[in-house]
Amino acid sequence: MHSPSSSSRSAVSSETSRMNGDFFNVGEALKLVPPFIGNKQEVLAFIGNVETAFAVINPSQEAILYKFVLTRISGEPRTAISHRNLENWADLKEFLQNAYIEKRTLDSMRVNCSRPGKRRTKSWRTGSTKFRPWGRSFAKPHC
Repeated sequence: MHSPSSSSRSAVSSETSRMNGDFFNVGEALKLVPPFIGNKQEVLAFIGNVETAFAVINPSQEAILYKFVLTRISGEPRTAISHRNLENWADLKEFLQNAYIEKRTLDSMRVNCSRPGKRRTKSWRTGSTKFRPWGRSFAKPHC
């Protein structure tokens, strides 16, 4: 009869052997991949889990895993993917990043701030007066 600690030791031992060069089979790796239905808050977790799944399988199995990853995607993203020629995980990952990760660049923030809507009571110039003395100190040479 095995004690509970011996069974946990064997589980740890098998995990350690996988880390030492053995690979997960595609079925085990697919367990890491949650369903994705297009929720923008979940896309980074989905991408991270798929990355992990690809990292733990034999590289010769990547095409098979990719096909199974596609089955974990449903709804609007699945429809959008079906209209594109995404041949591998790199293509799919790029599509998901472009379509579901909000990009905040300086230009987009500038455009968003200049849109009509909520107006601030202070203008930028009025609010910036407290920084003028600090800015002037850089303008004067210290000789």
